[in-house]
Amino acid sequence: MFDCFMKVKNGAFESLNRARIITVLSLVLGVLFDYLFYAKAPGINFPLYIFLLTAGLWLIARFSKKPIEKNIFWLLFPLLFFSVMVFVRASLLLTFLNIIASLLLLLILAELFSGKKLRNFLIKDYLKIFFLPLKFVSPLFQTLADLFRPSAKNKGKVWRQILKGIFLAVPFLLVFLLLFSSADLVFHKYVSDLISFDVNPEIIFRLFLVLALTIFYIGAYGYAFEEKENQVITKPRVYRLEKLESAVLLGLINLLFFVFILFQLTYLFGGEANISLQGFTYAEYARRGFFELIAVAAISLLLLLGVEKYVAKKETAHFREFKILGTALVIQVGLIMASALRRLSLYEQAYGFTVLRLYSHVFIIFLAVAFGFLLYKIHKNQEEKNFAYHVFLSLIFFLAAMNFLNPEAFVARRNLERFYQTGDLDVSYLSSLSSDALPQTIKVLDIADEKLRKDFACQLYGRVQEENSFSFPSSWQAFNLSRARAGKIINFFKEDLEGECQDYLQVGE
Repeated sequence: MFDCFMKVKNGAFESLNRARIITVLSLVLGVLFDYLFYAKAPGINFPLYIFLLTAGLWLIARFSKKPIEKNIFWLLFPLLFFSVMVFVRASLLLTFLNIIASLLLLLILAELFSGKKLRNFLIKDYLKIFFLPLKFVSPLFQTLADLFRPSAKNKGKVWRQILKGIFLAVPFLLVFLLLFSSADLVFHKYVSDLISFDVNPEIIFRLFLVLALTIFYIGAYGYAFEEKENQVITKPRVYRLEKLESAVLLGLINLLFFVFILFQLTYLFGGEANISLQGFTYAEYARRGFFELIAVAAISLLLLLGVEKYVAKKETAHFREFKILGTALVIQVGLIMASALRRLSLYEQAYGFTVLRLYSHVFIIFLAVAFGFLLYKIHKNQEEKNFAYHVFLSLIFFLAAMNFLNPEAFVARRNLERFYQTGDLDVSYLSSLSSDALPQTIKVLDIADEKLRKDFACQLYGRVQEENSFSFPSSWQAFNLSRARAGKIINFFKEDLEGECQDYLQVGE
């Protein structure tokens, strides 16, 4: 029993040291990538960096006292050759192929270091190499967990849990802060004023790049040196966020969201007067930020899913603090999605409706439904498979609903309604829509505006002449109801289209 205890203790100590060296090495490699490659073409910097990455593998292996299989060494020769050829050759295509080959060989090395045998690879194993970085997520969390694992004398220290929560929150806070600054002109102005020194966007991007690469390398090295033997003598390690750690993480993100929502309530929903005081027009303010806010909502969903999965529980139920903070985050994301919908609606009022904007509306609603299921899962301690099943059914429902809605016909109808209210109509866009929209778009021929009517007729007629979209198929296998209906409509209005278009062309001449 004592020997087993000592093995576990020594294993924990080795895991802590390995986590430290992996983290430091990854940070150094992230900084060196910026130094060697930012705003620089690939040349001698590429083989030098490849050497540093492989040297990192051997350094960690030596520090971990992990034996290296001899069959790994021969892969160094093609890796060295392809990386050096980036320095030797100038052909863009050849350089691209050499870089891809070098990166794939590095991924194969990571797989071999994790215990796989190259001679046992099947075709599918080589294809899986392209998706190997997806496996780095779990070792990333494990390495970070090892890094912050308390020692015996410091076990349970509050400051460690707070520090870990802050460490986990910082990347998300930076991402959300950048997205919010890009999404909202007034918020960006206040953030810029808050920071006393001149913030160069290039510096922010480079810092973000270094951070992203550091996280990637931690996951990659963690995967290559993941301890699989320990599972024999110890219980499988379950990644867990302590109650205080998750509270710090979610609390900081909730705080940032709350500040941003105050700006939305003051400016986006507060009317034009408040915005004009900041030096922006209402249209200029509302036009930006929709996709950034959707990215915030999507990242928040993934973040909350991850935290909910790994957070410590009281038996099988979540702690009250996590439920409160999780619920607060969902509510605030809901307000942020409402802000995104508001921006999209203002944009549609100014520039009209498109199919992409319609799908954006639907995607926001789907995200809201997914958040609702997640909230139910948190409060009712529902199993993950039930949540996944409900989201899957929701996807089916939304796709079916879109088929019944007929998106392009809906967009065409809304644009015509907007025309009768404002007098604005994008006939180029309407004429580019598919057969699904033709029963609606053909109504443009009935409007009183002669220029718009002739412009639409000429563009649609030109499309009919160039494409076979509205003609009957040459074989029965390609028959389509929507195209068949459109073909009948085109044949019925063919003379009108030709007449309108000919008059239009003659006037142009």
